[in-house]
Amino acid sequence: MTTRRLLALAASVPLVALVATTISSPASARPAVDRIEDRCLQNAPIPASAVAAASRGGCSLVGRLVTDGRVSVTVPPPGMSVAGEGVGKHGEARGLRVTNTGTTIRVVSEGRGSGGGGWYLAPLNTTPTPSGTTTSPTMIMTIQRAGDAPACKDRTFHLEHHKWLRSLKYRINLDKMPRRFGAKTVIRQITVANGNMRKGRNTCGKPSLKTPASHYLGRTSKKPNITPAGPTCGTGNTANIVGFGNLSGGLLGWTCYWFIGGRMVGADMLLDNGPSLATRLPSTCSNQWDFEGTVTHEWGHAFGLAHTGDGHGNLTMQHLLKPCSKYARTLGLGDWLGMKKMYGAR
Repeated sequence: MTTRRLLALAASVPLVALVATTISSPASARPAVDRIEDRCLQNAPIPASAVAAASRGGCSLVGRLVTDGRVSVTVPPPGMSVAGEGVGKHGEARGLRVTNTGTTIRVVSEGRGSGGGGWYLAPLNTTPTPSGTTTSPTMIMTIQRAGDAPACKDRTFHLEHHKWLRSLKYRINLDKMPRRFGAKTVIRQITVANGNMRKGRNTCGKPSLKTPASHYLGRTSKKPNITPAGPTCGTGNTANIVGFGNLSGGLLGWTCYWFIGGRMVGADMLLDNGPSLATRLPSTCSNQWDFEGTVTHEWGHAFGLAHTGDGHGNLTMQHLLKPCSKYARTLGLGDWLGMKKMYGAR
């Protein structure tokens, strides 16, 4: 499709933005062409609430960045969706999803503590206040531990409503792996973590799952299509790359995934290369998080699971992981039930 036809389509389609943020109005004294450039924000990401205004200004949105103020994603082609989610040590669970239906651009944000079933839609010009917020990392960890149901009694799960219909083939990029890690150990734990989620490894006596097979295709120099700053999900691809980067905001891992309707077409993963992750937890562990458990959580996103929300700290898909523990390597009952809902059990 030509650029002129894309602009005509963008100008004629009613687009919807559902996340709260603001954009300054251009000065009326400027020439018309400058005002259009301001609305299009050609040199900056488009705030989610400004998507509709940008479309009315004749802006082309496919390939443009949309941001909620920190997390950003690239608008996919018509018929495709993109979402980014991760797991952290403390703070908020932040996620962003953009769907291009061909007639509408839908922007949805995940708030702190909410899972996929709790993604809230924030109307324009309002400030969303999801429940369960707190500003203290220590308090968050205390809330996780106190009163949470045991892993094999907590049936909570949320789905993203898309899954793999065929096998997932992936590669690993170790270019920015921390020097303290060994390549063989990292590759082994990433592949084992994939099996943990795909097969539904658990201590609850539940059978293996019927998830389509995964195939590790070896190392690669190709990078995950994720920029650590934000993080930011790039354009859609089917390469399925796991790599490392300097994630901010207390994040341990971040996954971007692209899907068409209910069919997953690609997933890239970025793992933090700071000091927090450990492939072997020391006996005097303090403020370190299990690498394999973290990757197991991220594979959950890649396979179609969303966060459980607050109060489910013994499940792998809780948005915050507990330090100095390997519990996330095995699925809790809710994690297993979510995967079973999508893929079935043997």
